[in-house]
Amino acid sequence: MKKYAYSYDREDYRGSFDTPEEAVAEAVREADRLACPPTEIYVGTIVEADPQATDHAERIVEAMNRRAHVDYGDAAERYLKKLTKAQVADLDKAIERTILDWLARHALTPTFVKVQGIREYPVPYPGFATASDPEASEVGEIGVDRLPSDVS
Repeated sequence: MKKYAYSYDREDYRGSFDTPEEAVAEAVREADRLACPPTEIYVGTIVEADPQATDHAERIVEAMNRRAHVDYGDAAERYLKKLTKAQVADLDKAIERTILDWLARHALTPTFVKVQGIREYPVPYPGFATASDPEASEVGEIGVDRLPSDVS
């Protein structure tokens, strides 16, 4: 399931929300509490880190062949040279499982993420129109503001 985070500077992202709207709402609430409120909110999709546990089989097989050749000379020249793609894929899956298990066992699984698909939203000015006062969003004459009824 996708998760979303927000930022005020496109670098430091906060939170983990189920929808972009939830991320924007929290960012607006938090912006109201800041001494220097931002003018934009950036919301993007959280992408979990890839632990880089795949695609190691070919290099391992090559290293095994090289080491065998060093230890046994020309007699080991063809060692592991005629593997099928399916055999290499099978080895890669086994290596991936081993690496992921090892990372989990030693609490080394990545905790970092990246944020992609970033969209920019303007921060509404505090005190502007609210859903409970639809007339407040109406534009009047420039330079003229409505006065409270008790002011003459």
